Amino acid sequence: MRLHSAIPALPLAIAFATACLADTLTLRNGEVVQGTYVGGSARTVKMQVDDTEKTYDVTDISTLQFTPPAAAASATLPPGQRQAGTAGAAVRKAPVQSPDHR
Repeated sequence: MRLHSAIPALPLAIAFATACLADTLTLRNGEVVQGTYVGGSARTVKMQVDDTEKTYDVTDISTLQFTPPAAAASATLPPGQRQAGTAGAAVRKAPVQSPDHR
């Protein structure tokens, strides 16, 4: 895939990934709010819902459930092989050549 053809798809991919990660806020009145938790204080909870940030008082909240991030995809390597650039990967050093003494 060429870079210039992948760039227009990037915003769509980000929007899709963001839409898949939704936290759930259940209010005492039974209303369920799907959005992304963005912060709060000892008295309030802030949620990003669609394009707006909404603030809820903690006395109005029944539960708040966080959606864990999706696990990163990993490739399975044959036994004894390591992925390049990972911690503990083997690095070969060039043999040290002794200087010529004449």
